[in-house]
Amino acid sequence: MENEKRKAEILEEVKQWFEENRCWEVEKILSILANPVRFHILCALEKESFSVTELMSLSGGGASNVSQQLKMMSLAGFVTKERQGKQIIYSLRDERIRRIILTLEELFGKS
Repeated sequence: MENEKRKAEILEEVKQWFEENRCWEVEKILSILANPVRFHILCALEKESFSVTELMSLSGGGASNVSQQLKMMSLAGFVTKERQGKQIIYSLRDERIRRIILTLEELFGKS
């Protein structure tokens, strides 16, 4: 009986934690990380700010694809951009992304 009560309490806690808006936020972050080009870009931006050209070299993606991915991540609020002369430099904006990447490095090791 006590065990059933505890389970019901746990289920209610989980239900409250995963209310609709929070689930949507988690899903948004995971979908951004699920794309290999975006994931490589975010891993680089976790370490340093880079230009589109530098990120193209890193990700192996073409200019159009990398620019499209950066625009998507910028609109989602995960990265910021700043013009420096003729170049646009991208930086990681969302601290949650940084923490996820660092946790993944810890779990899977650095290459």
